[in-house]
Amino acid sequence: MPVALVLEDDKDIRVLFSEALRSKGFAVIAATTVAEAITLLADHSPDIAFVDLNLPEQSGTEFVRHVRAQPRFARMKVVVVTANRQMQDNFDQIGIDLFLQKPVAIAEMLMLAQRLLS
Repeated sequence: MPVALVLEDDKDIRVLFSEALRSKGFAVIAATTVAEAITLLADHSPDIAFVDLNLPEQSGTEFVRHVRAQPRFARMKVVVVTANRQMQDNFDQIGIDLFLQKPVAIAEMLMLAQRLLS
């Protein structure tokens, strides 16, 4: 069973993403802050992470930099989800696999997640 991490501070979006991923056979772990997500990584090795950028305390880019610096997470796919379209241009530098702009079509998100992992 593939494992997905959802890093999203908006509760409604976090629950929506988590439930949709579970419906497609993913085990889901969820966090609201970068610190919480990094703590979860001590016990989990997600196959894919959905990362919001506009988070309290630290940006989602800090999480991406953290996992990309860890050889243990080299195979983890990272999907950045943000409403800020201008941020897309900077993502090649931090090593993301996919950029999704909010609002996200759930069916598309699920299809892309499955495609990234196949």
